[in-house]
Amino acid sequence: MNMSTFLGLLFITGGSTTLGSLPVLFHHYFKESQWNWWESFGGGVMVSASFFSLLYPAYEMGGIKALPFGMVCGFVFIFFMAYLIKKLTQNIHHQRAFLFVFVMGLHNIPEGLAVGVDVAALGWRESLPLTVAIFVQNLPEGLASSMSFIVAGFKVREALIANFVTALIEASSAFLGYSFVSESVLGLPFLLSFSGACMLSVVAREAWIKYRSAEAASISLSGFVVGLFVCAALDLLL
Repeated sequence: MNMSTFLGLLFITGGSTTLGSLPVLFHHYFKESQWNWWESFGGGVMVSASFFSLLYPAYEMGGIKALPFGMVCGFVFIFFMAYLIKKLTQNIHHQRAFLFVFVMGLHNIPEGLAVGVDVAALGWRESLPLTVAIFVQNLPEGLASSMSFIVAGFKVREALIANFVTALIEASSAFLGYSFVSESVLGLPFLLSFSGACMLSVVAREAWIKYRSAEAASISLSGFVVGLFVCAALDLLL
């Protein structure tokens, strides 16, 4: 991995998450409806990027037979992570700060892996729609993470530091995904379909949780649809 690739992965993953957290300094002036729209926009971008930048290239490389195993592994991986988070949330009450950072870090792992795998497999030009998608999605997510820390009782400075730790976790995942593809004997179609399924699972799980809770109204259909079309346009034009 050369220096330009290292800096690029660092900026796309950890840099965007950190940048997105900065508006928390002015959180008193931020409208909830605006955040809801951007969060839904990010979800639409991620779904579109999963198909255009991960699953479709996997199909082109290995055919339809290359998709099921990688996708099933990706879904199972996210299911296991969700189960682990749930168990930790129930059983660890005296390490709240660690738990918050760890949970948000786990959430960022699939996104970092997806970026690293896609860049290593396809190159920067072909993976541009996905990298832009993750960058855009990380901006509101970084703000959401920081706001979650504040709601939990953290000071603004502590919230920014905690969010920075989760950004480092996502960046490390991107480096791991890139290195794994470069050295792996596994087929690229498996790794791409695995990463695509991870991203789809994260979006679907977040939407399902909101739908079943009192936060269903926070899902913006217009934001989601615009995100889908923006990422699709990026893939067609670039």
